[in-house]
Amino acid sequence: MRILLVGAGGFIGRHLHVALRAAGHQVLATARQPDPGASSDWCRLDLAELARDPRAFAWPAGIELVINAAGLLSTDRTQLDEVQNLGACALFELAAAQGARVLQISALGAEDGPDTDFLATKAAAERHLLSLGMPAVVLRPSLVLGPGAASSRWLLRLSPWPWTPLLDNRARLQPLHIDDLCAAVLALLSHWPQQPCSLALVGPEAMTQGQLLDRLRAAQGWGPGHYWTLPRPLASLGALLGERCGWRALNRQTLRLARSDNLAAAEPLAEACGYRCLPLAARLHDWPQPADSAGLIVQPLLLALLVVVWLGTALACLGPGFDWSLRILAEAGIAGWPARIAVVSGALLDGALGLGLLWRRWRRRALQAQIALMLGYTALITWLLPHYWFDPLQGVGKNLVLLGASLWLLWLQTSSERTRA
Repeated sequence: MRILLVGAGGFIGRHLHVALRAAGHQVLATARQPDPGASSDWCRLDLAELARDPRAFAWPAGIELVINAAGLLSTDRTQLDEVQNLGACALFELAAAQGARVLQISALGAEDGPDTDFLATKAAAERHLLSLGMPAVVLRPSLVLGPGAASSRWLLRLSPWPWTPLLDNRARLQPLHIDDLCAAVLALLSHWPQQPCSLALVGPEAMTQGQLLDRLRAAQGWGPGHYWTLPRPLASLGALLGERCGWRALNRQTLRLARSDNLAAAEPLAEACGYRCLPLAARLHDWPQPADSAGLIVQPLLLALLVVVWLGTALACLGPGFDWSLRILAEAGIAGWPARIAVVSGALLDGALGLGLLWRRWRRRALQAQIALMLGYTALITWLLPHYWFDPLQGVGKNLVLLGASLWLLWLQTSSERTRA
């Protein structure tokens, strides 16, 4: 079968691409920004552009099925509406005009009067697809776990800690592994329902977030953890801060989702195509690995330490360290008002770079600027004040450690942005 896979650069799309090709299907994969070195079975499709202009995408010949796996973890309602609703609806209408079937990967909870923008835009696209009267299936998975998933990375960050704060530990969900989602899609392609329909895709076990973390801990060889729920005012404050800073794992939307049950019956899918998801523990063999979880802990820890270092340097230079900074510049032959301007300007720049790390959209640029600044500071000190290399506390030498940490974080940040594209 010739399949147009939309959103093939995302977590679900990447795994579906591999599974469909392994099953012998001919797959034309799309992404907003395909890798320039990708093979000819990739093409560019931006659903936000398609929402504004349905002629923005030239329909490929011979497409029999469209699988829409595109989605956004965003709090921007306009962006969500363009990609998950208006762009998806434009895609469905193109498919209907070309006589192709559609399999829409939606989300469990979109059917129950959704109270978040993420689910509301998914629900709007579902309603439009099912109203077209074309051969269509809406697949609503619960939380999907596996290597490369943003939600999985967050859970893996929590899994090594024996005492863990949670947004909620009463709401239940039925998580499933990405391999089960791929298997369910292949089963639907072999047993396509006769009528347009919506089907829930859920794991066989209902569990709280703490119980889910215990499954992940057990897969890594650790015993059960201890969990406590953040006080509501503190969780709400953190969600508000996360929304302002662009945090995907913590914002008001994820807080509402964490406090709501996410449950459904597995029987309708089994009756439609004969597939049932395996228990989660049966899928957790090669993933997760303890080393990966430890690495995910180190990343935010290093980021927090860099924020403290840069903001602390700025405050110290503008406060009790101001005269000391002037004395250092005097050793280099800089005195008077040029020295004062240099100290104040450097402190403000340090503070701006520290604050830049807190916002996801500015983080990569902030890290690049920090690396350039540390290289510049180190070069100037080596040239003008080389004796500081022999300081017993190694204030200059420690810059090399910060430089290595910044380079590693920049690499991770760039890799993450490339994955989201």
